[in-house]
Amino acid sequence: MTLLDPRANILLPSSTILQLDHEAGKTLSEVAHMQSLVSAKQARHDYFVPVSAVPLALFPPEDGGGVAVLGNDKVKISLPAFRQMAQHLEVAGLGKILEQTAKLDSTAGWRGQEARAFEAANLMLRMWTQRVSKTLRWRVCSRRINGETTRVLDGVVTESYVPLSHSEALSLAVDHFGGDSNVIEYTLTTETMRVRIADEPLKLGKPIKMIEIWNSENGHASLSFWSKLWKLICSNGMAATLQDNGRARYNHVGNMRQRVDDHLPQQLVGFRLAQGETSDLYEQSLATRIDFAPGTEVTDSKPGPVETFITEVNAKRKTRLPDRVLTNVFERGLRDETSSPYGTLAGAVDGITRVAQEESLSLQHDMENFSNAVLLDGIVRSVENRVLVAA
Repeated sequence: MTLLDPRANILLPSSTILQLDHEAGKTLSEVAHMQSLVSAKQARHDYFVPVSAVPLALFPPEDGGGVAVLGNDKVKISLPAFRQMAQHLEVAGLGKILEQTAKLDSTAGWRGQEARAFEAANLMLRMWTQRVSKTLRWRVCSRRINGETTRVLDGVVTESYVPLSHSEALSLAVDHFGGDSNVIEYTLTTETMRVRIADEPLKLGKPIKMIEIWNSENGHASLSFWSKLWKLICSNGMAATLQDNGRARYNHVGNMRQRVDDHLPQQLVGFRLAQGETSDLYEQSLATRIDFAPGTEVTDSKPGPVETFITEVNAKRKTRLPDRVLTNVFERGLRDETSSPYGTLAGAVDGITRVAQEESLSLQHDMENFSNAVLLDGIVRSVENRVLVAA
């Protein structure tokens, strides 16, 4: 009994649809127009159907992968959508068990009958889904797969979920930040959209104020606006943020446009405060060093003071960064030529945000928040511009 190649995709994985950086020279209005063209091609459609009434099946990749039948549409299933649906089943973690079962390259017999692993998984899937009478919103859109337009189930959310398209989110952004704002980055994936706009002119090597906008059309992120700093070094852009007074989030319920129009202008006052605070703290971090406390036994086999400090901050957090991420920060980020000098608090912050650029949007977001925790912890602990740690 063996597993199929774990890279084999029974369910469609998340993917990046479009990505532009500051070198594209786009304004917010231009990006909003680009998004409207993409949205038109996606031709999104919602079905309101009980879970028990939706035929679902998991097939090996060579047989088409996962499929669902909604109305007259036979659609492929994305991995995120399948896991959203599985959250409504009675047994926690059942969805992942079914995914792994369907990947088993084996057969099993029972009372003279044989079944392949994916057939057993589908029987289990049907047994559990037919017990769920709850009606959900099944979101279907068109996606380009291997050069062909394919209808895909890319979201399964509750009936109360209020969709806000990326085009509508960008229209709101144009209203509140101006269509001529320079776009630092525009990243559109099958799950989320993130747009970063400059809140002041770009300057090489100097942190500038930035507004970051997030949205999801299929239940993976709220509409949110973040106040951050962004530093351009060579071709790399690295971001830092203060969470206090630095974000505005709108869940996908009710009249979202009205709530944004009513509350965002006042929240922008807090945004400006957060940007100023972050800028002041980052400047202070450039002159703040991280060292071992006097009398600490230091050996070549032990991590350095910066690595030790970052590990300490990570250990105190409820949601910690994975070990592999910290290893990348230690081995590459801290000593990257675009980071501030090793041994400074700013270098620790830069090392984290540098490596963050190579990760998924969600992990990048977590890492940038973590860099903020490192910055704040270092400033609070510093005495005469020194942060002392024990090996």
